[in-house]
Amino acid sequence: MKIVMRFAIVCGIVLLAGCGSSQTSGGKEASNLQVIENPNGQKVSVPINPKRIADLSGSTEELVILGKKPVASANADFGDRSVFSPTLKDRLGADTVNIGWYGEPISMEAVVAVDPDLIILGSLFNQEMYDQLSKIAPTVIVPHPYYEWRNRLTFLAKILGEEEKKDKWLAEYESKLAAWTKKLEPVLKDETFAIIETYPQNLVVYSSTGTAELMYKELGMKRAAGIPTPEAWGGVQIVLEGLSAINPDHLILMENSENKMSDSQVWSSLKAVQNKNIYKITNVDNYNYSYTALGRMALVDKLGQLILDKQKKG
Repeated sequence: MKIVMRFAIVCGIVLLAGCGSSQTSGGKEASNLQVIENPNGQKVSVPINPKRIADLSGSTEELVILGKKPVASANADFGDRSVFSPTLKDRLGADTVNIGWYGEPISMEAVVAVDPDLIILGSLFNQEMYDQLSKIAPTVIVPHPYYEWRNRLTFLAKILGEEEKKDKWLAEYESKLAAWTKKLEPVLKDETFAIIETYPQNLVVYSSTGTAELMYKELGMKRAAGIPTPEAWGGVQIVLEGLSAINPDHLILMENSENKMSDSQVWSSLKAVQNKNIYKITNVDNYNYSYTALGRMALVDKLGQLILDKQKKG
């Protein structure tokens, strides 16, 4: 009975929030609103200077860069959903509600409770919630998937009128990339890399997104020959035996705790393993750092230092 009563109350709140949102939008002057067309074809009037953003898209790091701290965030730590991701723990206070991880179902009750004036939804996850969310507050769908953090930052900067902050932050990021490229080039020379993530039954080899984008595109590291053509999300699954066709000089290893690769003859025969050119992070680190702006800024230092330290010990 209590559950039924609670559900009825939440439904009532959603209905009232929807009516209130519609009335407010109709009563505001046009100069305070802008019209955004979502990827689903829906046009929505959103406030030019929102005060209470509920971010369900995984874009909280980008919002923080733009000076917009949300009232709710779905950037939970991939390894512990009860806390925010490592890059946000010290940037978000108790006034920002943790509503989980953006790749999983979001509580509608939690969104209603923060009384947002703008909701930001991702393009891959929780799309079925759009109609309900748009009754609570204007809802914008970011037209870029979670692994396109630069495009996401650019999109949000444009609709929030914060392009100067975006440009300043990107300039700092490019400066960091240039500094690490200068440090690593003479150490690594023309040697090859592969980036893999381990799972109990298979591996993922990344080619163009996340850490692979950082290493190959941004730091200019050489991609090992034999890496399979990636799928749209930037990687492809392979079996352990497939590593022998890649055989890189250096290997960035994003480990699952159940990984047993060290027991394999294929693993021990790799050049990177024999030369001890293995740079380990966890697959939790991959999701916490690889696909967001602040995370990527931290990952450059983390991986750069791992590589430099190991090569110096050589």
